[in-house]
Amino acid sequence: MKTQEKENLICGLYPLTKLYLAGVLIAAAVLFPALPARLACFVCIHVLAWASGCYRTVVKRWASTLGILFCIILVVQTLFYPGEQVLFRIWIFQGKLEGLQLALKLGILLLDVGGSLIWFFAITSEKALVTALHKAGMSTDMTYILLSTLQMVPVLKQKSAVIMNAQQARGLETEGNVLVRARAFLPVLVPLVLSSIQGTEERALALEARGFSVECRKTHLFDVRPGRADRAAVVLLTVLLVCMIAGRVVLWMA
Repeated sequence: MKTQEKENLICGLYPLTKLYLAGVLIAAAVLFPALPARLACFVCIHVLAWASGCYRTVVKRWASTLGILFCIILVVQTLFYPGEQVLFRIWIFQGKLEGLQLALKLGILLLDVGGSLIWFFAITSEKALVTALHKAGMSTDMTYILLSTLQMVPVLKQKSAVIMNAQQARGLETEGNVLVRARAFLPVLVPLVLSSIQGTEERALALEARGFSVECRKTHLFDVRPGRADRAAVVLLTVLLVCMIAGRVVLWMA
């Protein structure tokens, strides 16, 4: 039986422990809406990514997805949020301090929540997460649906690249202006949908051949197990979460 590979202490943690850690970071960003607190969570995610050995991967995914949304929020809120303290003027638009403050709070919250999940999936494989969830009590059907959903985007991306190369070899123009790309969309989309339907049928037959629907005790070729570090991490994270909730209650009542 193959077990989870442990590259370092953080990557070697149990998948549910790492998910718990990401959830605590998200809870900290939500419970404390002040800008310094959310910036502290942002720094913590960077430190975790560096300690996990996946800093470049996390930053790259951050910049290509959440970074764009952060810039959009920053521009829209700064220019269109009602306020009195004008920072600058661009044509008929006015950048206001109140909008900038709100944009930073919302944008950094987005970076904290999305960054925590990006960090988690950067150091946790889909099969390790699904195996841990199945051992925690999730049904086999639900774990398969979750695994298929997590693997859908990479599989479709790979298939679309293969179909695109095949269509280019047949003389189809797929690069150029918007009109050229629009004309190439349908010849690429139809084979992609048909191959996905065919792949679904093949996976269903493969699952039945392996006794997926049989009511019996299942065995696994890949397994993950919690260790001592996981138990210590869960205790520390639970204490930290309780302290954060208690601190938020105290601040709310003050």
